[in-house]
Amino acid sequence: MPFVSRLVLVVIFSVLLTIAAVAAGAFLAGERVNAEIEEARVSRLLGALRSTTEANLSIGLALDQISPLQSRIEREKASDSSVLAIDIFNAAGKSVYSTDRGSVGESVTEIWAEKLKDDGIWQTDTRGETVFGTRFENDLGLAGGIAVIVSDKSRQARGDALHFDLLKRSASLASGAVVLAVLSTLAFVYAVTRSFDRAARVLRGEAGVDASGQGLELLAAQAKETWTKSEQRIERGLAQLGALDDAH
Repeated sequence: MPFVSRLVLVVIFSVLLTIAAVAAGAFLAGERVNAEIEEARVSRLLGALRSTTEANLSIGLALDQISPLQSRIEREKASDSSVLAIDIFNAAGKSVYSTDRGSVGESVTEIWAEKLKDDGIWQTDTRGETVFGTRFENDLGLAGGIAVIVSDKSRQARGDALHFDLLKRSASLASGAVVLAVLSTLAFVYAVTRSFDRAARVLRGEAGVDASGQGLELLAAQAKETWTKSEQRIERGLAQLGALDDAH
């Protein structure tokens, strides 16, 4: 394979490898951002429900006396198709309010009750679902928790859309970069080999070549002149030898 072809292939491979590495980094960053968007969205809902619950508890109401919470969580679920269920439970792990009314009074998942030990927002993943939760408090301390079950479909849909867009952009960038790389490589090869080509043409004595240049062209012209003079001296010497032979 000619040198130029090998060089072009190396440049193309390097460009594609670089674009693939950048695309992979963007893919991972997109996954992280997508997860952060989902967490921020649910965190806002959890924060609003926690504030409402704690505000009612602070005026002396018991958790089971805050009946507006039931209609509130049902509205929140109805307004967001990705929310599968919302549960508000007491410190003993019993569901007090739930969008699944059949589960009211039942014990919540054990891991939810265990997560009440941690302050802030917690998260657990199940097959196709993610549970986000937080605790709420009254004047005496821990009073219960809130859990929001979210379907992963919306996050996956956002991720798929992001990945498809990234794929299209990467393909367009790769096409343009490959064309630019090939043209740049050919221009570089032409610039580098031009002097050698002109020097070779000078040495071959081709007509129309300016031998008054610099660098390799000048050296080639000098070498050509030396060869010509040497040939002329050899020819004169041979001619003199021939004349001597004829004289004898």
